[in-house]
Amino acid sequence: MTRRGVRSGRGRAVRRGLATLCALAALALAGCSAGPNAASVSAAELRGGSLAGQLDLSGRQFTVGSKEFTEQQVLGKITLYALRAAGAEVKDQTGLNGSAIVRKALESGEVDLYWEYAGTGWTQYLGHDRPVPGEMAQLRATAGEDARKNGIRWLGPARFGDQYAIARAADAPGPAGEVDRLGQLRELQEEHPDELTLCGASEFLDRELTPLQETYGLDIPTPQVYQNAFALNFVNVAKGSPCRFAEVFTTDSRLESLDLKVLEDDRNHFTTERAALTVREETLRENPQLKELAGELGDKLTEDTVIDLLDMVDRQGQTADEAALHFLRTNGFIGS
Repeated sequence: MTRRGVRSGRGRAVRRGLATLCALAALALAGCSAGPNAASVSAAELRGGSLAGQLDLSGRQFTVGSKEFTEQQVLGKITLYALRAAGAEVKDQTGLNGSAIVRKALESGEVDLYWEYAGTGWTQYLGHDRPVPGEMAQLRATAGEDARKNGIRWLGPARFGDQYAIARAADAPGPAGEVDRLGQLRELQEEHPDELTLCGASEFLDRELTPLQETYGLDIPTPQVYQNAFALNFVNVAKGSPCRFAEVFTTDSRLESLDLKVLEDDRNHFTTERAALTVREETLRENPQLKELAGELGDKLTEDTVIDLLDMVDRQGQTADEAALHFLRTNGFIGS
C-alpha cells in the first residue's frame, strides 16, 4: 500500500484529532508562528555545511518568492536559507497569494526566483490547453518554450512532482463512500445529486474545475461548490461538511493523517507536474551558481522527503522555517 492509498480503520481516532487539526489550520491561516524566522537565524548558524564550501554568493542580493500553501512556503524557505548559507543577502517574499501574482512578481523583478510546477507553466503562463504526456517531457517542453518566449529559466529540477487530485474521507458514509474513481461521480450526480459537494481553493476552482467537469461529464451546481483556503479542504472533507469531496495535492501528508482516500483518475485528467526553480535569464547570467544550487537542492527533494516536511508543518505544528532548516541540516547543506 502506498502512502497515497486508503488509510482505513482509524476513523474514530481521526475524528478525535479534528479539533486539534482545525486549530493548526487556523494558526496557519493566521500566520501565527513561535518558531524561527529568516531574521532570527544568524549567518553563523548557516555555516559549516556543504553550501558554504561549494558556493560563494557573497555580496549578492536576492528576493525569494513562493505561493501561499505549505509546500510552496517550505520550498521558498529552503531556498532562502540556502542562499544565505552561500553568503547572499536575501529578502523574504514567500507566501504570495496565487500563481498569477508570484509569476508576475518574477517577471517584473520584484521576486528573483521561486519554485514552480511544469504543468502550471504550460497551461497558465504559456497558454496551452492540453498537457504534454510524461512529467519530464512536460518539464522540458515548458522550460524550453518559457526560456524562448519569456526569458524564464527552469533550474533543478526537484525529484518530486505535484499533482491535483480529488479525495473523500476513507470512511465517508452513504453513496459518497462508494465512490472510488472520478468516473463514478457522474453516476453519483445522477442518482444522488445532493451528495456531490466539492471544496476547493480559488486557484483550483478558477483553473481546473471546468476542464475536470468536461472530462468526466459533470455539472456540479454552484451552491454545491465551496471556495475556501486550501488548508481547510482537508479538514472539511474529513468531517464531511460542507463537502463530501475536495481538491488535494498528492504530496500532502494530511491525506494520511486525516485518513483520506484519493479517487482514481481513471481518464488520466490530472498530470504530474515536476517542480523546478524558476529565475529570469538575466539573474541567472549574473549568478550562474544558481544553477548548481538548484541542482543540489532539487536532487534531495524527493516525494517522500516533501511529504515528511509537509507533515512537520501541517500535522506536527512546526513552522515552514523549521521544516526548511531541518531539511538543510539533515542533508548537510548547513551546519548541525
